[in-house]
Amino acid sequence: MHLSSIACLVALLGSLLTTGAARAHPLDPLNPDEIIGAAQSLLAGGAAQPGAIFQSVELREPAKTAVLNWRSGDAPLSRQATVFFRQNRQSFKSTVNLADGTFTRPVLIPISDGQLGLTITEVSDFSFAFTDPAFLAALARRGIRTPAQLAKVFVTPLTAGAFGLPEESKRIVKAQMYYTDGTAINLYARPIEGMQAIMDLDARRVLRVVDTGVIPVPAATHEFDEAAVGALMGLRPALKPIRITQPAGANFAIQGQFIEWQKWRFHARFDRRTGPVVSLVSYAGRPVLYQGSLSEIFVPYQDADSNWFYRTYMDSGEFGFGLLASPLKLGLDVPENAVLLDAVVSAAIPDPTVPVVPLPLSKVVGVFERLTGSPAWRHFEQFSGGAYEGRAEVELVVRSIAQVGNYDYLLDWVFTQNGIIRGEVGLTGIDAPKGVVPGGGDPAQSTPIAAQLVAPFHSHFFNFRLDLDVDGPNNSFVLGHLHTKNAPGPRKSVWSLEEHVVASEADGRIPPESHGRWKVINPGRRNALGQPTGYLIETHDATEPLLNQRDYQRAGFIENALWITAFDPDQRYAAGDTPNQHPGSPGLPQYQRGNQSPVSYTHLPTPMGKL
Repeated sequence: MHLSSIACLVALLGSLLTTGAARAHPLDPLNPDEIIGAAQSLLAGGAAQPGAIFQSVELREPAKTAVLNWRSGDAPLSRQATVFFRQNRQSFKSTVNLADGTFTRPVLIPISDGQLGLTITEVSDFSFAFTDPAFLAALARRGIRTPAQLAKVFVTPLTAGAFGLPEESKRIVKAQMYYTDGTAINLYARPIEGMQAIMDLDARRVLRVVDTGVIPVPAATHEFDEAAVGALMGLRPALKPIRITQPAGANFAIQGQFIEWQKWRFHARFDRRTGPVVSLVSYAGRPVLYQGSLSEIFVPYQDADSNWFYRTYMDSGEFGFGLLASPLKLGLDVPENAVLLDAVVSAAIPDPTVPVVPLPLSKVVGVFERLTGSPAWRHFEQFSGGAYEGRAEVELVVRSIAQVGNYDYLLDWVFTQNGIIRGEVGLTGIDAPKGVVPGGGDPAQSTPIAAQLVAPFHSHFFNFRLDLDVDGPNNSFVLGHLHTKNAPGPRKSVWSLEEHVVASEADGRIPPESHGRWKVINPGRRNALGQPTGYLIETHDATEPLLNQRDYQRAGFIENALWITAFDPDQRYAAGDTPNQHPGSPGLPQYQRGNQSPVSYTHLPTPMGKL
């Protein structure tokens, strides 16, 4: 089941356990030896050649039934890794058995199925661009000529989308340049507008420079560190200290990859592409959610300019939400009472002697309790002599923050004392500015933010993958519709709820404008009132795309607020494995073509519910 939500412009864990506990559970993340071993198995077996670029090495989870039947102390289940790699300018996928080094024959990923996401190496070295005559000439027309000036040009590689253009037959990025002279923290304040460089990542060369005319580079650096802001406009008086402390210690416990708090228990790991993954979530010993994770983020900018039209990013599938996770700071990114955890992900390095690096990420997950300042519930009864009863609202949060270019994404998994799970996202960072001539910019498509700078309108569509197992895996999805019903007498109307079980994937496409109730039930289990046990699913930010379908074809998941799909362990991502430059409609639109009966579920976003 996939649920999609949107956040407007304005608006664990790899080494989860630094406790030294053994990695014993089948869903535990790959350790450094396993990451390196997977790549070495493919090299030793001749499936990969020296110099191959291993874009990602991730755990391939054992079969769901095997995981559910496994108990601590049982023999380890077979450990496997899914490996995506590139060689000879082609992309491949293979599954490696980590115990014996065997592997499936690598499957070629044709260009018609898109490209792999970008690697660290591909986005960190663009020295070749500064030997290209057309690139240097375009910069010179903007007054950037000397070696010292050229050293201040910051190249940002932007994924190109898919628009049927000739250059899309290659593995490309379309680079935006910024002039960083005088800057420290704000690298985006001085865009070199009116030019782009289309770069072939395989050949490491500039294919073409598009220059639509010189727009003066903004002079102001707009630094936003405390000293710069204070010097420019002064600072407000500092707040008196506000401290969150737990002098008696935390109420949660971390054991291996499991976290326990109140009646909750769940497994957590950290994934290169999606960040935190929560699995085997139970409440009071009863299963609720087999697995939940971020699935994809789609960010289309609303500017048809020749240097902006292609900016329709897949921030998870193209760049890697987990790979770009940033260190968390106590008292700022998370409360002072948080426990900070490390992670390890795979990183590609094109070196014959080091095929892939287990990249340590420090303090990228925060686990903490918070007192929200609101009541979980309360009632004051004035007709009973002022009787009052209530409880303060306390939540457990698992947080990660990814820095994807100019944006910083907060991703929280929130667990409450009254049985609710929430997936929440937050957006901060800085705007992606567009340089304009003084007084320029279209107010119908952008917001002025400074002299010579506007922020083009855009949206952020989030999709979460949820596999609910409410009281076990035998679940059904119940769709409720609200209808206006005539009423007799003085009251002319009431609204009522009509429900039916979704019997096929074709019926499991819930559009954004749908009004009603979504519920996952276990028809074989009854609660105290004789009703099937279940969880309600809620989303609060679904919206229609407001775009021509061709412009979001590779992000077809945004068409619906909720997709109900039959369980398939390989259908993990709302836009498929390789959305980068994908010319078709991958992911959820393809998953549902079989129109299976959705006995179990694979995709949703912001879940809320109670047994």
